[in-house]
Amino acid sequence: MNSIDIESKKFLGQPKNFVSIFNALLFDGKQVLKPEYLKDENSELVMNVSSKHVDIIKRYEDGTYLDLFVIESQSYVDPSMVARVMEYESIARMRYIRQNFKKHIPMHTRLPMILTVVLYVGESKWNAAKRLSELEIIHPGFEEMFNEFKLNLIELNTNHKYNTGEKATQDLFDLLRMIYTKQILKEDLDREFNRDALYFAYVVTKNKELLNIYQKSEKGDVKVCRALDEMFEESTNKGIQMGIKQGIEQGIEQGIEQGIEQGIEQGIALKQSEVYQTMLEKGFSVKVIASIFSVSEDSIKKLLMKA
Repeated sequence: MNSIDIESKKFLGQPKNFVSIFNALLFDGKQVLKPEYLKDENSELVMNVSSKHVDIIKRYEDGTYLDLFVIESQSYVDPSMVARVMEYESIARMRYIRQNFKKHIPMHTRLPMILTVVLYVGESKWNAAKRLSELEIIHPGFEEMFNEFKLNLIELNTNHKYNTGEKATQDLFDLLRMIYTKQILKEDLDREFNRDALYFAYVVTKNKELLNIYQKSEKGDVKVCRALDEMFEESTNKGIQMGIKQGIEQGIEQGIEQGIEQGIEQGIALKQSEVYQTMLEKGFSVKVIASIFSVSEDSIKKLLMKA
């Protein structure tokens, strides 16, 4: 288990943080799902599916329905993720059926809903399939028979601002968006961020500035943005300076190459003029020389004048 997996379980596994991910995606941050209704179960279903397939699985119950929420934190783009999520949910459903029913599901029985959210915390653009139809070949005429499946995907490396309704996860989302887009709003410069969110953001991005800020801070919320803003500005300035340096070096290199080419051309022209001059002295006319070398008489005359 890598550091991202460990920290995601510690940070996102907290009930208030866990439900806020789903509230962000489903309800734009409104507190529809409540952390007090979230249950940590040690059932065979949860342990087997979670340990082998997904990061965090919890059960949600409010007295009227029972849901099994699955959340996966991906730090890289997985081309087969849409198929993997289908597999997770199928395994969970079949395990639930086998554990709760001997042979057959009684008529009119409804199973608990299984909902998966993929939380993508990587920096590169998500360029893999988000729907099963983007992964499989669908032949003409089969479109209506095809059973679509789509990812519930949260991408934190875009300019899109998700509302989680919970400070810790909102701070994490905004920190990752700032670092990946290298943009900080003026109103956020003096904003204080949750310390656990700051550390998790460091684990995800390996940004040394975040680690430096975390180590210097004590308990409580931490101001981050001014240091990040200075880091972005310094990085931009270095990029500009490097671009100028490379441009100068490239210009010098091109100038040397052009000089060599011009020198070769001039050398060839000088040699030709010497040959033409020698032939004239030997009694050849300009017309005859032009015929021998398949060039125009004017070009010979101009070359001899330059010489």
